[in-house]
Amino acid sequence: MYHLVSHVEIQVVQQHTPCNFLAIVQMAIYILSLLSDLFINASSILNPKSIEWMETPFFTRCFLPALSGILLALSFPGPPLQFLAFFYHPQWAYVGFLPLFFALQNSQSRHILCSGWLSGFTFNLLCLYWVAYTQGGGPAVVGGTLLLATYLGLFVAVWSLAIHKIVARWGLFGWLAAPTLWTAQEYALSLGELGFPWLLLGHAQSGQTTFVQFASITGVYGVSFWVVLINVLLFLLCYTRGIQRAVLGMALVASFVFPWIHAHNVIDRKTPTRSLRVALIQPNISLEEKWGRGGLERSLDRLAHLSYETAAELPELIVWPETALPCYLALTDDCRRQTAAFVNEINIPLLTGASHYDRVLQQPYNAAFFLQPNQIEIPHYAKMHLVPFGERTPYRDRIPFLGQIDWTQLTGDLGPAEFAPGRRRTIFSHERANFAVLICFESVFPDLVRRHVLAGAQVLINITNDSWFGRSAGPYQHALLNAMRAIENRVAIARSATSGQSLFIDRFGRRYQMSEIFTEAALVGNVSVAQSGSFYSRNGDLFAYCCLLFSAFFLIVLRMRNRANL
Repeated sequence: MYHLVSHVEIQVVQQHTPCNFLAIVQMAIYILSLLSDLFINASSILNPKSIEWMETPFFTRCFLPALSGILLALSFPGPPLQFLAFFYHPQWAYVGFLPLFFALQNSQSRHILCSGWLSGFTFNLLCLYWVAYTQGGGPAVVGGTLLLATYLGLFVAVWSLAIHKIVARWGLFGWLAAPTLWTAQEYALSLGELGFPWLLLGHAQSGQTTFVQFASITGVYGVSFWVVLINVLLFLLCYTRGIQRAVLGMALVASFVFPWIHAHNVIDRKTPTRSLRVALIQPNISLEEKWGRGGLERSLDRLAHLSYETAAELPELIVWPETALPCYLALTDDCRRQTAAFVNEINIPLLTGASHYDRVLQQPYNAAFFLQPNQIEIPHYAKMHLVPFGERTPYRDRIPFLGQIDWTQLTGDLGPAEFAPGRRRTIFSHERANFAVLICFESVFPDLVRRHVLAGAQVLINITNDSWFGRSAGPYQHALLNAMRAIENRVAIARSATSGQSLFIDRFGRRYQMSEIFTEAALVGNVSVAQSGSFYSRNGDLFAYCCLLFSAFFLIVLRMRNRANL
């Protein structure tokens, strides 16, 4: 049983109300009064020094850091039918660092690295548990998942140590360096072939569209900065009095009010746009069905059947998911002939995922192909950023022996496939719009996506196979972070996933027509065609670069002063 969904009018997940300045002022006064009462009456409770049991080593070194990791993990989406589903909410991130901050404030230097690492390890393990689930759950795979969480936890450990050193030198207000340093380490985490910016704090806020529209200027890293800043302001309110507390309280209120005003002004601004009508096909076909004997025929039959059902809705583009066709499309005559015959018969352009092989370079690629009726040439795009160890061994070109290692024990069913990375950015030309394709993991990388927009993409199409994740948090996390790419670039996104979650996202990050996972679905909807990109599209990660620069400044000055005191 499959679901055919079509709406001409966009039905968004989160609605907005008109901007009302008086209401904003009233809300600000109300929040400020609440905060004042809260911290005047409760600061003694929140301050660990006031209660003896809060000074025990276990509490400060283990419990508080682990609690921070748990709260940050709860800010990311989880399976909606899980018993903890009620607790998942992005606003946990606004207080997620407070337990760790209290631990760092009341710990000795030699324990800081361990506390920071434990917080990062807990956060990453709880969010990325599906990595082991994805790859079969054997002992080596579980060990690899623990190793991944251990590695990612090191970034939080180094950040915690840097903050502790700065606060020790400059006092309580040295905490204001925390957002800058955090943003710098998040940006560093996105670099290179091992880059993994999946759990950026800003990604958890992708659904908070009435606050995070400023990401079109700063990118996701600005949203992460904002989240950490809120935590810092709340933390400092617990340790200040008088005029300092009043100033911090007003700054905290402003940190919500100003983004809210900006978001409503942006969303309320009427910009005439034309649209592209897209059909997203979710075949829900298993790996065994696809790659087993007769898999090509089964795949084509199901994809074609669902596509024909959408024809009455008059789509202008049909999208099939990543590796929808189990063949080398350009080289396999039968596969190419049957697919082209379908396109000619339905008379609608088709974008589909399939493998590609370059006979000249003798290299395989994970690719997307754009077929148009009665057109012989089939342009394609080869995935540029591959999944580490799942699709390619990182740095194998620079360190040859890495390519000779059998990573199967760690990657399980995922590989190693050893695809070659694509080197050319492809913008497909449709009569209604120019569009670019993001294949699976590529939607995680802000800079890669914005370069597609800079190259002329007016619509973004994300094709993916998230069936690997099972019924875990993985497909929901992956679908959500696409919303941040839409906000950053002011470009709509249509997403087709093999087993879900398929959906549409408007240029403000609002999601609509979302499919359920592990069901057959055919979604038809309109996506707006962008007239131009955003400030972020044109200028890139300027905000992150500034954070890197200021972080270097903080650390250099700190080192110089430490030397001067020797």
